[in-house]
Amino acid sequence: MNPLKELFSNVLLGLVLVMGAALFLGGRMLDSRGKELASATETIGTLQTANDQQAIQIETLKRDEIGLRKLLTHQNAALADLDQQQRKTADELQHALATPPAGRPDCAREPLPVGALRLLQPAHHSGANAGSEATTAAGADASLPGA
Repeated sequence: MNPLKELFSNVLLGLVLVMGAALFLGGRMLDSRGKELASATETIGTLQTANDQQAIQIETLKRDEIGLRKLLTHQNAALADLDQQQRKTADELQHALATPPAGRPDCAREPLPVGALRLLQPAHHSGANAGSEATTAAGADASLPGA
């Protein structure tokens, strides 16, 4: 055979081998990239599902928050009403305790009886020992007036 033909045939064979190896490696890389793409697609699907579930939970929490805020507002109003009633009751109780029952004397607003005023006045005796004279004049066993 012709050396040129033989060289051409060897170069052609080498080129075919290189192209075959390149195609083989390219196919393997394409399979690997396909598997990675499938894995990434699955991950994206999982993340989208999780995202959708979280969106539903957030909406549920927002509705719960609105309901709880309404309840809190209602309870605050009820608490304010109870506080107002408690203050009114305390005022009424304080007034009732400060006002004596009907028919009983109101010592805070009425003058003292005459007998009590007489007891509060100073003694009419002058002298150093006026207190002991009153005791001996009345006697040790004498009862107080009005007793």
